[in-house]
Amino acid sequence: MRLFMIALWLIAGAGLTRAQTAAEFYAGKRITITVAAPAGSGYDLGARIFARHFGRNIPGNPNVVVQNMPGGGGRIGAGYMMNAAPKDGTAVAAVQSFIAVDQLFDGDSAKPLFDPRRFNWLGSIANSTSVAVAWHGAKVKTWRDLQDTELVVGGVGAATPMVTFPWLFRRLLGMQFKVVSGYLGGPDVDLAMERGEIEGRVDYSWHTLKATRADWLQAGKLNPLFQMGLAKHADLPDIPLLLDIVKDAEQKRILSVVFMSYEFGRAFLTTPGAPPERVAALRKAFEDTMRDKEFLAEAEGARLEVSPVTAARLHALVELAYNLPPSLIARAAALQRPEGGNEVRFRNVRATIAEVGAGFRVKIRVIGGGEETIVVDDGRTKIIMARKEATRADIRPGMICAIAYLGDATTAKSVECD
Repeated sequence: MRLFMIALWLIAGAGLTRAQTAAEFYAGKRITITVAAPAGSGYDLGARIFARHFGRNIPGNPNVVVQNMPGGGGRIGAGYMMNAAPKDGTAVAAVQSFIAVDQLFDGDSAKPLFDPRRFNWLGSIANSTSVAVAWHGAKVKTWRDLQDTELVVGGVGAATPMVTFPWLFRRLLGMQFKVVSGYLGGPDVDLAMERGEIEGRVDYSWHTLKATRADWLQAGKLNPLFQMGLAKHADLPDIPLLLDIVKDAEQKRILSVVFMSYEFGRAFLTTPGAPPERVAALRKAFEDTMRDKEFLAEAEGARLEVSPVTAARLHALVELAYNLPPSLIARAAALQRPEGGNEVRFRNVRATIAEVGAGFRVKIRVIGGGEETIVVDDGRTKIIMARKEATRADIRPGMICAIAYLGDATTAKSVECD
């Protein structure tokens, strides 16, 4: 009898300690997709379309929500996933393509933020191709013109490809780029082109360009100069690939290393330390979403390209990148390093908040001037109320504020209200 009772106890104990399945864990849960880019950006567009279909492909059908965490050229969001996000499989991120190789080139100061080798990569909606473009009014019409004609291009942070690549191409290939950096996001760079403050942009994702600026392409407002990536995009048979232009073997080798990040395209990942069975469930759900008819229909309607890259391929590329010769990495890093130069200058005004609209587009009445609109973003705008940090939700009509911004319809750098 005693042995029989022990056997029953062991069976009951085994039942109590049975591992929870992925479906059981995710049932009733919420998955948060952190987009390491501003709301309204190309990465944000793709992540939100993906999020609307991802949950039903995950066992247990959890709710999926999206939050934006821009800043540092995507590094803040990646650092959050490495260090602060839940490690239970409920945190997913959509990151910029260069995040995978960022730590190779950015120096020791950035290395504590995150280690791309430790992320659990889920897959990518599509590998990417970027283009360098010139505004239609610029003197530069083709890549050949860059050998003797300067093109002023805009960029965001000093460690983002919009800034580092023009320096690389200038030093390695003799292309006459002049960089104005410090814009708060890609949309502000576009607006600066439209206003004639700059003449072009390097590292413009073709996915984003055709999804968000199709009208510019159709109207001939942009001249694509060359493509960046490891292979030509099917949409752009007549736009030269930079790797095909370059004939020198060492130059090709350096560009191939730098362009490896484009294979990551619109990549998604979850945290280090997430339980393996949940990582496996998320990877399968990612692959299933890439075949989901409703997702594909919405992606097509939004001009979101879908040419999936598997998690295995992304992990293999990360390992390959971090095993390249240190001398080659050091050479590529040195060529990309920006020098002191032109920084965008922000206007500083005092204004009355007239109206707070949808998407936190805020109408202001400039004291001594006219009416304009600014965009206020919690991730990119420093907001101070009565000398204390605040959020954009605290902004109210009638407030008088000191505002730093680039001009009408741009994102505010800071809003400080009495």
